[in-house]
Amino acid sequence: MCGHRPFLGFIGLILLALAALRTGTLAGGQAAVSWSLPGQEDLSFWVDHDGLVELDVEGQVGFGDMARLLMRRRANAPLMRALRDRFRFRSDDFTTLKTPDLFRAELRASGPVWLHAPERFVVAAGRIFNLPLTIVNRTGRRIAVRARIGSSSFSAEIAPDAAAGYFLKVVEPEPGIRDRRLVLTAGGRELATTVAFDVRPLARLRVKLLDQDGSPAAARVYLTAADGLGYAPPGSISRFAAVPAEQYFHADREFEIDLPAGGTLVEATRGPEYRLVSRRVELRPGKTTEVTLRLRRWIHLAARGWYSADAHIHANYTAPHHQVITPADVRLQTLAEDLNNANMMVANSGSDFLHDEALFEGKPHRLSLPDYIVYWNEEMRNAGLYGHMCFFGLKFLVRPIYTGFRGTPNWEDYPPNYAQAKAAREQGGAVTYAHPGYGATLARASARELPVDLALGEVDAMDVLSNNPEEVAMELWYRLLNCGFRLAISAGTDAFTNVADHYTPGGGRVWVHLPGPMRYWDWIRNYKRGRSFASNGPAIFFTLEGREPGEELRFDHGPQTLRVIAEVRTQVPLDTIEVVVNGRPVISRAVQGAGVFTIDRKITLARSSWVAVRALGPWHRLILNDTGAFAHTSPVYVTIGGQPVRVAEDLRFYIDWIDQLIDRVRRRGRFATPERAEEVVALFQRARRVYQNALTNR
Repeated sequence: MCGHRPFLGFIGLILLALAALRTGTLAGGQAAVSWSLPGQEDLSFWVDHDGLVELDVEGQVGFGDMARLLMRRRANAPLMRALRDRFRFRSDDFTTLKTPDLFRAELRASGPVWLHAPERFVVAAGRIFNLPLTIVNRTGRRIAVRARIGSSSFSAEIAPDAAAGYFLKVVEPEPGIRDRRLVLTAGGRELATTVAFDVRPLARLRVKLLDQDGSPAAARVYLTAADGLGYAPPGSISRFAAVPAEQYFHADREFEIDLPAGGTLVEATRGPEYRLVSRRVELRPGKTTEVTLRLRRWIHLAARGWYSADAHIHANYTAPHHQVITPADVRLQTLAEDLNNANMMVANSGSDFLHDEALFEGKPHRLSLPDYIVYWNEEMRNAGLYGHMCFFGLKFLVRPIYTGFRGTPNWEDYPPNYAQAKAAREQGGAVTYAHPGYGATLARASARELPVDLALGEVDAMDVLSNNPEEVAMELWYRLLNCGFRLAISAGTDAFTNVADHYTPGGGRVWVHLPGPMRYWDWIRNYKRGRSFASNGPAIFFTLEGREPGEELRFDHGPQTLRVIAEVRTQVPLDTIEVVVNGRPVISRAVQGAGVFTIDRKITLARSSWVAVRALGPWHRLILNDTGAFAHTSPVYVTIGGQPVRVAEDLRFYIDWIDQLIDRVRRRGRFATPERAEEVVALFQRARRVYQNALTNR
């Protein structure tokens, strides 16, 4: 089996490259990219259950593995974060890596020179220390290089004007201060530097995790040892938070790990309703240091009847050969993130392979708990014309699960998403469109069929909070609301949990208000009604004349003066809280920092409108998947004189949108027969008439 591993790794890299090409082009860059060398994808890209104690590799590595190892050093987080675009790196150029712990050399015609050479490291006795080195060749010719330190060495060739990354494998068996000579040879010339290793003996750490009531708890844990590196104990899954660029793991109740002796920082939290608690301890050789972390809420939304969900989670995704996440793993992350409703996806990626199809049961998984439901549903994916939808509450899978993928049985762009959404809703399920897009145009959007399906009555919600920019999603959502439709807010991370460096499930989520305890079908019912807000941290409680989001106020005539009460609670800083009417802020309150902020004002509406509240702020370490703090309620709908909301500009916007979509279907659509193409066009024309009639009858 071991002899086949490099070949399988090479095949895996090809699959990943194809997935990145297809998904990145067609769905706005949703794919995960390893940027590992062939055969090295398991180093730091795919998850395993072995924790993160040491990495056994020597010689050349890909950009992704070098970058992720540098992210393991907690102090590097700000520098690494600047290189990232959410969970992906902005480029694979090794010269962009300039952290203090990275050896950087440049090959010049006059000989090699150090651009940066660290002088000291703390390391654990008997464990592998991955000494990171990047080399850039400025000689104008291919050149052979060799590097060595102690018994570790590698040889390589570097092309002209190329840069590459390497690890040397340093193992110091005995504690103490050890000076070692790092030597780089290139073109017959030698470059050397002395590195001091402060070698620490191992010491045991035992951590117990308790909820604020003293009961055992699961949590997200950040563990920083005396060597400055992040760790995860054996048996756990090591992960990187997307935007913070920090290593973490999920733990249940307690864990033990051997770490280098010295000052150690243990931090834990449990999703956005909890504070980050921390404890610094001094680990001493020959002793077990015991730490108890009691988690603390800053808010308890479920106690107020608000229950959270992530609409879009993939347990196993991207490549068929690495399906290692189990339902038990999913339950752990659900509990550790305090996520009440984990909406798991059965879906294809770039081929006909259906990830997690065997886990679908048409009901909550048996590992679910009363307040923590794990339910495998479906992401219906069209390859490029229509967009992706996530379903809640399916009793059976809606087939085909994907359309429009070349080289698969479902190569056609048929049926349209409308048929699949209708089938999901006929089961009592809910439909939301995922990751709407990177630009508020048909060309840059991915939720292209959303205006059609909404006009024809088969969409319940939209992921305004997702892995796409919220400013784009808000514009598309506001325009749809301004066409007179009622569309609830939703949130989905699109987390791939079998990938180490990806989104954290529940990093953005939708909270739904229920009249009683968490019951799945009650949650679905109120989710569809829009009794909700979406957020990556702050909580918003909002009423308009006593009505909550998703409800309606009706008046025979206008104008009407209505009281807005909004309370925003947050532990992450905010800049602005705004009351939005028909897409425009009518009340804006500047705030600074965290805390409790209120608005109690009156607004006057002369015509039918929708009213919502949003809160915006800067990035914070506890915002895991996004570039800033964001929270937004679903609207309260106000109907005056029996007239729906009708904004001509936005009706024209979506009429033009559907015209472009029809043209795209005719030019790019793939159909088995002309009749099927015309069926789709006729459907879209039917939706267009809804917008045209609304515009005509304003």
